[in-house]
Amino acid sequence: MATDRQLEKKSFLLSRPYLFYLEVFVLIGFVALAALHIRRGGAQPEPLSQQPDSLLAEADAHFDKQDLSPALRLYWQALQAFVAEKSEANAPARLHANLRIAEIYSQSNWLKDAKARLEYAARIQPEHGAVRLLRGKLFRNEGLLEEATEEFLAVVENNPNHAEAHYLLGVLYQGNRQFKQAAARYRRAIESDPNLQNVASEKAPIGILARLQLSRTYNRMLQSYITADRELTPEDFKEIARLETQAILRLEQALEKWPTLSEITDDLIRLLYVRAKALEREGATRPYADALQVYERIVELDPEELGAWERMAEIYYSYLGNKRKALEIYRKVYELSPHPSTLANVKSLERELGIDTESTE
Repeated sequence: MATDRQLEKKSFLLSRPYLFYLEVFVLIGFVALAALHIRRGGAQPEPLSQQPDSLLAEADAHFDKQDLSPALRLYWQALQAFVAEKSEANAPARLHANLRIAEIYSQSNWLKDAKARLEYAARIQPEHGAVRLLRGKLFRNEGLLEEATEEFLAVVENNPNHAEAHYLLGVLYQGNRQFKQAAARYRRAIESDPNLQNVASEKAPIGILARLQLSRTYNRMLQSYITADRELTPEDFKEIARLETQAILRLEQALEKWPTLSEITDDLIRLLYVRAKALEREGATRPYADALQVYERIVELDPEELGAWERMAEIYYSYLGNKRKALEIYRKVYELSPHPSTLANVKSLERELGIDTESTE
């Protein structure tokens, strides 16, 4: 009877999914034994299809294009190859691979993995500028702003011309409303990046981003005068004019050097509107002519900026008395936005100028 129950139990086990797991276990054991036999026989592991240096170069090419997935795979392959033959000679390559893996993790918001991989890089060269820079970025991402500032300051202490570290310090100071310190750091970043070196993880070179943020910082400083709860002095007005001029100038410089970044154009148009309206408020013929030049710059930046075209038409008609030019621009306004009120202005001016509207339609 016991024998029958044992046979039934064995039959039950073999008829259930346990059979599948048993087969997997046997297969794994076979593979392990085979691998042990090969190792004992002196067989060498299969070599990489590429040399580590070549893998690293290919990974860098992908990273520069921000193709992060293939870059990560290649960095890991290169790192494993370098670690297999760890030496002082390949320490810089191991440092570079670890840093790039950590940076990819950081860009992918895998903060814990990025910190862990950065520590491997730090063991190789703890005071390396790139190690401290990335550590500062990770601190910043965690909201540890004092610690981030310390890391960035350490970078510029060892390398006074490190553009990115100056820029990142500027961002931290700007966020803390330390506008003078921020402006000083942005100026240093601009000076330190005269050739506009590419930074793969940024949308533009540091020298361009620093100009953009410096303009915004000047604008914030300007606003602090305007909103001050006191009567402004002549010196205050001079400083306001200087800050406004510098804010616009920095954007014009950035746009000339890097015309593809839309933020620059958008910020510049906003500042130009402020300048043009301030000139109009002065209420004399010359300021209106100056305002007109500002509006002309706006439509040069964006030919579909309807508000600027409308103000140009009004200035020509109401303040400069140039009805033909006003008509030309009202026609442009109507082309951009065929509104009945604009058409009425066009028809009115045509009648004033004695233009045969039927022959022009």
